[in-house]
Amino acid sequence: MEPGHTRLSLRSYSAREDTHVHGFHQMVLPVDGVMEINVGNAGGSVSPDQGVMIACGARHVFRARGGNRFIVLDIPREEFPVLAWQSPFFRIDRTLADLTRYAGSELLTGALQPESEYHLAALITGKLRRSLIASSRPSGPIDRALAIMHQRHDERLTATELATAVGLGASRFHDLFRRETGRTPAEMLAHIRLDHAEELLRRTTLPIAEIALLAGYSEQSALTRGLRRRRGTTPHVFRRRTLSP
Repeated sequence: MEPGHTRLSLRSYSAREDTHVHGFHQMVLPVDGVMEINVGNAGGSVSPDQGVMIACGARHVFRARGGNRFIVLDIPREEFPVLAWQSPFFRIDRTLADLTRYAGSELLTGALQPESEYHLAALITGKLRRSLIASSRPSGPIDRALAIMHQRHDERLTATELATAVGLGASRFHDLFRRETGRTPAEMLAHIRLDHAEELLRRTTLPIAEIALLAGYSEQSALTRGLRRRRGTTPHVFRRRTLSP
């Protein structure tokens, strides 16, 4: 993409699963159809009321169903604040939906001139930037800890690291975390990792060994033990069950 310039385009995608990693941020907004997408280990869809912001360097696996069209903005990484605790998925309000429809119409007819493209891209990214900054910051230390767990569950996080990150002593953090969530930090992290693994098993055809690593396990056998102990199943059984008609 051109340095320092946000590129705005109308694209369609196939039902074949594909994987990309970009050196820039990418925003995808729906015009027609649905895209199933996993960004890192966060799974979801681009659908009429939801878009996705893919951070620079984030591995994403995706496919679209049926006839589809999406507005795609390729955004230089220095132009947009992707916050560390932020989910890649965001809700589309009326203003953003109107901008998306207008952009789709102009791009479809070929009527969008370069200057107009620049200003329209700025309107869309500006609208989303304001919404994310206003709404995405967690309110308390346990909210922040949970957000870090979701964002960095594939790392070797410890309760001490989490306590330091949210500004609490280790003992105070452990007590407050258990009181607010009903689980210890270690139990919650195990739960989050299994949720991410199940989402990847359900929505992708990635090898189970790769899913284990993406979910934060050292090897496939560790994922298998965790699923069997906490959910009463195995990766192979879970995938086969969710793919059955």
